[in-house]
Amino acid sequence: MTQRNRGRYITLATALAASSLVLNPALAADAEAPAYYWGAHLGANMLREWDASVDFGFGGAIGGRAELKRGLHGALQMGRLSGHGRYELEYERGRIRVQRLTLEPLSKSVDGSGHYDAVFVNAYRTDRLGTALNSFVGGGIGWGRVKLPQLNLGETCACFGPASKGGFAWQLRAGLDYRLSATDNIALQYSWLHLAPPERGGEPAVQYERQRLGALTLGYLHQFH
Repeated sequence: MTQRNRGRYITLATALAASSLVLNPALAADAEAPAYYWGAHLGANMLREWDASVDFGFGGAIGGRAELKRGLHGALQMGRLSGHGRYELEYERGRIRVQRLTLEPLSKSVDGSGHYDAVFVNAYRTDRLGTALNSFVGGGIGWGRVKLPQLNLGETCACFGPASKGGFAWQLRAGLDYRLSATDNIALQYSWLHLAPPERGGEPAVQYERQRLGALTLGYLHQFH
């Protein structure tokens, strides 16, 4: 190799090394740069029965139970990704489908439908499990309301009157998300919601017990800067 070629080689190698030092941190920073996202998820809740106390006003409450079918559960999300953190505002809504009422010794099939609504501020930790697969786990706090309709036990007993209540709510969530592209992900997740139990005053008065409401959903997230 001549002296001139050797000099050109050293100059080129130096330039490439300098470019690498400049570009690699920039590319890494861009890959880890905070990003915003919107998303939605839809599935079913898993609550199958809801115990209640019914008080007719003459000597104490009687234990009752509403048996439920799976109902739709969905949500809309808007949030921010930063490092291992994910932070979002979320609105959730679900349907409660009642198929049977029991107030010992009576038990009758019914067809009733209520719903719940909740708004949460959530935070998660995310971890990479592979080139395109991530896990996330976290939870949130917020406000929610549950509403159940008038539910009659037979022809004459309006035992489970319309019940509702709103108040403090919280949830836990864990799931997996799969990256389809640089901006689009799908996610499978399970949520545990704790909402204020519905109640009704008057006669008969109804007080539903506090329940953990689980929901399995499939979601979509779209990132943008």
